[in-house]
Amino acid sequence: MKTYKIILPLFATMISLGVAAQTSFDAAKLYEEELNGTARYVGMGGAMSALGSDPSVISHNPAGIGTYHNSDINTSVSVFGTSVNTDPAYTNSNQGASGTIRYYSNDVKSDINLSLDNVSFIFSGYDNGDSYVNFGISYRKLQNMDRGMEYYDAFPDEDGYEVWRDYWSHQRNKIHSWDFNLSCNLNDLVYLGWTFGVLSTDTWTEGYFHDFYAAGNHPDYPDGLQYTYVDMMNTAEGAGWNMALGMIIRPVRPLRLGIAFKTPTKFTQTLDYADFLDATMGTAKDGNKFTNSVEYKYSSPWSVNLSAGLTFGKTAIGAELEKHFTQRSSLAIGNTKMVNQGAIDYKDFTTFKVGVEQNISNIALRAGYNYVESMFNDNSYPFMYDSDFNGWGYDENNELIFGRGDFQIDRLGKTHNYTCGIGYCSEPDRDGAQFYFDLAYVHGVRKSVFNTNEPDAPNADVDYKYTSDKVMFTIGWTF
Repeated sequence: MKTYKIILPLFATMISLGVAAQTSFDAAKLYEEELNGTARYVGMGGAMSALGSDPSVISHNPAGIGTYHNSDINTSVSVFGTSVNTDPAYTNSNQGASGTIRYYSNDVKSDINLSLDNVSFIFSGYDNGDSYVNFGISYRKLQNMDRGMEYYDAFPDEDGYEVWRDYWSHQRNKIHSWDFNLSCNLNDLVYLGWTFGVLSTDTWTEGYFHDFYAAGNHPDYPDGLQYTYVDMMNTAEGAGWNMALGMIIRPVRPLRLGIAFKTPTKFTQTLDYADFLDATMGTAKDGNKFTNSVEYKYSSPWSVNLSAGLTFGKTAIGAELEKHFTQRSSLAIGNTKMVNQGAIDYKDFTTFKVGVEQNISNIALRAGYNYVESMFNDNSYPFMYDSDFNGWGYDENNELIFGRGDFQIDRLGKTHNYTCGIGYCSEPDRDGAQFYFDLAYVHGVRKSVFNTNEPDAPNADVDYKYTSDKVMFTIGWTF
């Protein structure tokens, strides 16, 4: 029967899901960095690397810690939620069609989450001298993702009967960074800084893939037929480290110009991978569990940060450009470098930030914009054949052995963050001992591409929009 010409090739891919591996798409999860830190930093769109005097700049330009004249201790918490809308042009009541595929969107919203995002201690050596040394310790949550996605479509099989497929995935990614900083102030004209960072990661993904004939869609299956069901789960944990060097100069008193370099982050990760497969025919049709574990190393790109800050009266304006040389990323399993990962899928990308702060007595008003380009080349796909874990080959009996195949591909797109905030400090001149608290709001929008990546079936590039809303609160004491 022609129908099974579509069904049969699926099992090669479905069976292959049981072998763990890594690709550029997996490693990219470790390099996503959200706009996060103190509420003041977030409220200004993160554009504070040249202005300094905020612990969140510690890894972007370490010299920003050298601008402190007082010691500081603070902590930040946030409340956030996310939503994913697949193919925003279409809804359940307004279905769309592209070629042979008929599809519709489905909104998936996360729960409301509470998070501890930042804890920082800055110890200033200032004592009315012209030059002094500062020391800082900061914890910051670089990523705190909770994202769900669901995609439905329908297409005709070779006999013209309608096949439905359903994809669903849920990701929770957490990346924590502990940064240790040493910086100095030279006559309030030049600031130098060095930061050593230690990172820990915890990523979790669960998803399923479901192919079926609905009731009444096929004469051989009047009650419908679910012929493929895959439930995939994976977790990855690990650690990494990096360093950053920075400098800020003041050619004239109101103006600050900054430059900083960050080394690649050296990650070591352990991935635990599991799949459950149910199918009407083929090997492992009884829902057996496939498990595997693999250790891998990922070296993220190095980056350069150029920044400027201008202060006049009670106003401060910051802007910066951060270039990430992503094509120099590398991925390895054991001692084997996966030469076709990173350089092929990634492209160098830029982050742009701008922000403003207006002080009115004890009150500060803030606004900012933060833009991040995509790190993926258009039409990038995982390369599955460059290691023993990813490759397809033959055993000693010349039997075909399948490598891993992904049943969905998530190409991260551009991100726009729109921010605002308000702050209060107990001393209007913001000098000497003071109590302060800040509030910030950030609305993030990222448009990306999801690909079904299904053999011998229509392959769909599906646009989706990932939005996040966060309210952040910081409380601190300067002394």
